[in-house]
Amino acid sequence: MGKRFHRPPRIPSWVLRRFIPESDNTFLSGDFDEVYNNILEKRGRTAARRWYWIQLLCWIPLILWNSMRWSMTMFKNYLKITLRNLRRQKAYSLINIAGLSVGIACAMLIFLVVRYEFTYECFHENADRIFRINIEHTKLERNYSSRYSPVPLAPAMCEEIPEVTHFARIAELRQIQVAYGDRKFYEENVRFVDPGILEMFTFPLIAGDKNTALSDLHSIVITEEMAVKYFGKEDPLGKTLVLLNRMPLWVKGVIKNHPASTNIHPDFLVPLENLRALFDDNFFDNWVSQQLFSFVMLAEGASAAEAEAKIQHAFNRHVRQDDGRLLSLDRLNRMHLFSDTAPTGNIDSLVILLAVGGLILLIACINFMNLATARSAKRAREVGLRKVVGAAKRQLIRQFIGESLIYTAISMVLALFLVHVFLPVLNGLTGQSLVLSQIYQKCILASMAGIFLFVGFVSGCYPAFILSSVQPTTILRGTMETGKQGVLFRKILVVAQFAISIILIISTMIFGRQLNFLLSKNLGFKKDGIVVIRNDRSTSRQTLQPLKSELLSDSRVLGVAGSQMLPSSIGMYNTVTWEGALEGREISIMFNRVDYDFLKTFEIGLVAGRQFSPEFPGDMRAESGAGGMENSRSIIINEEAMRQFGWENPIGKKVIESYDEERTHYNVVGVIKDFHFNSLRESIRPLKLFCSTSNNRYISVKIPLKDLDETLKFIKRTWKRHYPDVPFDYFFLDRVFEQTYQAETSLKKLFHYFSGLAVFIGCLGLLGLASYAAERRSKEIGIRKVLGASSQQIVMLLSKDFSRWVLAANIFAWPAAYFAMRSWLGGYAYRINLNSQLVYFFLAGAAALSIALITVAFQSVKAALTDPVKCMKVE
Repeated sequence: MGKRFHRPPRIPSWVLRRFIPESDNTFLSGDFDEVYNNILEKRGRTAARRWYWIQLLCWIPLILWNSMRWSMTMFKNYLKITLRNLRRQKAYSLINIAGLSVGIACAMLIFLVVRYEFTYECFHENADRIFRINIEHTKLERNYSSRYSPVPLAPAMCEEIPEVTHFARIAELRQIQVAYGDRKFYEENVRFVDPGILEMFTFPLIAGDKNTALSDLHSIVITEEMAVKYFGKEDPLGKTLVLLNRMPLWVKGVIKNHPASTNIHPDFLVPLENLRALFDDNFFDNWVSQQLFSFVMLAEGASAAEAEAKIQHAFNRHVRQDDGRLLSLDRLNRMHLFSDTAPTGNIDSLVILLAVGGLILLIACINFMNLATARSAKRAREVGLRKVVGAAKRQLIRQFIGESLIYTAISMVLALFLVHVFLPVLNGLTGQSLVLSQIYQKCILASMAGIFLFVGFVSGCYPAFILSSVQPTTILRGTMETGKQGVLFRKILVVAQFAISIILIISTMIFGRQLNFLLSKNLGFKKDGIVVIRNDRSTSRQTLQPLKSELLSDSRVLGVAGSQMLPSSIGMYNTVTWEGALEGREISIMFNRVDYDFLKTFEIGLVAGRQFSPEFPGDMRAESGAGGMENSRSIIINEEAMRQFGWENPIGKKVIESYDEERTHYNVVGVIKDFHFNSLRESIRPLKLFCSTSNNRYISVKIPLKDLDETLKFIKRTWKRHYPDVPFDYFFLDRVFEQTYQAETSLKKLFHYFSGLAVFIGCLGLLGLASYAAERRSKEIGIRKVLGASSQQIVMLLSKDFSRWVLAANIFAWPAAYFAMRSWLGGYAYRINLNSQLVYFFLAGAAALSIALITVAFQSVKAALTDPVKCMKVE
């Protein structure tokens, strides 16, 4: 009876078998097992196990060292082969590296743009604990969301809810005149705030003490930029700035300039209590009106959902039971893209950009795979000889993926250079402030490493498996046929490549058409040739008649009108019911205060009734809280309001405004045509106009476009005579619309450049494939030329296959582009008819085909002009 075999310890046995080279595995593992069993019989299990573990500790370092040494040797060999192939096939290598470099650079630039948008407000140390209180109100199944909240809300919540540790309110008062001696400017970023803002937000002070900078009612904190603007090289601390010609404030702090990635960038911080000098006491106790931003900071570990529920419950105790307003918390570092009300960033555009970056990177990978599989026959003998001398399939796969990674590494270096060169161009297109140093942050480096590995493996995996699967007997005959499957795969990749390019070209065209539609659409009022002068709050309630009379005395001035808001940006609304409405029926209606010449200056059409006129005292009568219907004030409504009221003959009918417990009646004296007073992303809403000559926040002057400089000088001189203490601050109304659709303009430009790059990368691949096809068919070309084929016939022969591929790409690209563009256009209330733009789908396909044919023709003509004798000698 033979000796009984005992298995060695499981863990050390598995480790040894795992690390021992495959060639030595059977021999060494058998020896280890035999010695283990001998020691076990003679000295026992403990001694045998101890010996086995000692062998493990002694062998593993040696095995690892040999493995590393051989890996380095093989890496040097792979690197040498790769560099040798680079030298031998310069054109092929250049095409591959150029395509990968451009694709990776595009992906990196797009990633930088997207990441930048996600960093908004993240520099605040407490960004994840600071929340803005939003309010949502539902009326007649329509939601009205607001970022503004009642003035007393935040301090009440801080007092009543334990989770709320700090609060800060921010009141925006735009067009505030700030003066220091003779230096007077209108400022858009003056904010009236609670002192706690310096505790909650990260606004680092470079001068002053944050604990006392806003403690005094007559103090003010400014940014570095404003300190230079008003004081130059003087020390700003202790200097006096005068707001609104009547509010002296002493500079008690200077904060660092805000980073670009923020939407909260006040240039002047003024204690909120100063608003008592501008508004009555009811302003601070009013729970109905929503006047400012309210921010609260929660305790560490506090649940936002629980705090939100408590804030809603506490809010309900301060307002009437049927108020119906719902409160929500918007986290500071999510507000830019994911706000519950009106995000200032566009997450949809970022998703589109990420998709574009991924598609361009995919095109670059397709290029590599296509060219590598097409050129695989060139390396047939190398693969065959390596297999004959014992190279395993996994070793070949490792070699070719390693070569792909080396190509990718070279491309990454060139891509970094391209990013460095084109980063300023990208900043100009997007309005961002990206800097090259951001590339070397940890998350960016990690992403670059991910791109490197992804591109390297994806680009090299298919060629590696194709090359490693070839039979040595077939290879050593001198050729390697990839067969119909390989050819079909290359065709699929080319079709996919150009389908992506065509989608991007179509998207660029449709973006341009929609943007042109937005900028050229008849808005219902005149916007060209309108100069808008910003008025000071201290003089906005003065009558404009002397100024208007002098301006209109010049034939170059065609009209002058004062208004509280411009017709392009009416944002205030209230709730009304109307004569004949069902009980409890109400709607929200936008409103604006305008003077007698507003409709005439902006050429807003009248549908029924009359315009405001000094001949009718009721047009200017003040609202009466409980006045009778016969004393009601005159208003003009738009067609949309008339439709929602259900009126056919609106003149003389009444609109009733509800505010808290008061009801005010208005008499409709006119109906104007609908005009777009907000972005074309939104549909036209009901509107009412009041007549007022004492709300002239903006003064609009209509002038001809010729002799523009002289006309502006005349307006400025006239302005200075009437308002010597008020700066002449003006802009052209049509510029407002360009800014409104800046996001669309940037997106169009980005698509224009990136679609061009996608086509460029695709053409590089076609150039390589055409070169390979011409080389592979050189003998056929020579025979055809000997038999009388013309150069034109040779060019057609080589071009027709590629033409079919590009035409086939349209079959897949057109439906995909149609559905993508239909989804994007769905975000606009007013948009082009996509079905009427189908000609651009054909144009995109024709453009892609033309570019592809030009690319292929370059190589085809070269092959067609080659001496047939040389062609016959090739094989």
